[in-house]
Amino acid sequence: MHLPDFQYLAPKDPAELAAMLAEHGDAARILSGGTDLLVQMKSPGLRPDYLIDITGLEELSNIKFDDGAGLVIGGAAKLEAVMDTPVVKEKYHGLWQSIETIGARQIRTMGSLGGNLCNASPAADTPPALVAFGAEVTIGNAEGDRSILLEDFILGNRQTALATGEYLKTITLPAPPENSASAYHHFRVRGGMEIAMAAVAVYLELDAKAQTISDAKIVLGVVGPAPIRATGAEQMLIGQKPDEALLQKAAQSCADQSRPIDDYRASAEYRREILKVLFERAFDDAFTNAAR
Repeated sequence: MHLPDFQYLAPKDPAELAAMLAEHGDAARILSGGTDLLVQMKSPGLRPDYLIDITGLEELSNIKFDDGAGLVIGGAAKLEAVMDTPVVKEKYHGLWQSIETIGARQIRTMGSLGGNLCNASPAADTPPALVAFGAEVTIGNAEGDRSILLEDFILGNRQTALATGEYLKTITLPAPPENSASAYHHFRVRGGMEIAMAAVAVYLELDAKAQTISDAKIVLGVVGPAPIRATGAEQMLIGQKPDEALLQKAAQSCADQSRPIDDYRASAEYRREILKVLFERAFDDAFTNAAR
């Protein structure tokens, strides 16, 4: 099927982008790679009158890190560019792992991190990893900027906190302290381009002796309409030296807090069982790296 007719707009800076969104409102959509948007436009239902291309806006494509501000990623930054940034693999390994699982290099080269978040697919790989880091998003509009936690940005299946006239400006991840690490594991039947059945992101901080868990964030993906913080499992782990019995209890808590569906790819019960295995793998990955 061919794309429907639309008008193409290319703002010269974020201020002009905000003005265009304010003028055209719900009749406009942002084009930031198009790996999801253009496919959706070929199906009935999505017929924007305007596409606003932000791929040329350097201000929205930058990737910067410092020990104070942490990692700041522009909403239009390409997935492959984020993945190729050395500090991402070194300090934000769970995010790096989540991007590595997305499609093929061609898709990652076109698709943007902001687009992946704004598409708000329950099966998206990057949101759980980012939520585990306590990521914050800055939202731009004609009146100014506002910031919220990513955890509060994705509201459900294809639903975000973006209001009419707003766009995702940056994603900010705090600088991780010493003795901390993260991991992201997901499961799919094939090794190629396939949607995961379940996923788990784990972020851990250890004490000075690298034995006791001082902080933990566990985020479940693909088992609910939005990423799920496994708060029960987190509380079980904080202040503890992990052992097999504790990890089994935490894994069960993850499964209990999940909200999977039955579909042609897997039953809800099968997803819960997979989730327990993924949690233990991701925990072991993160704990081993944090203790080094």
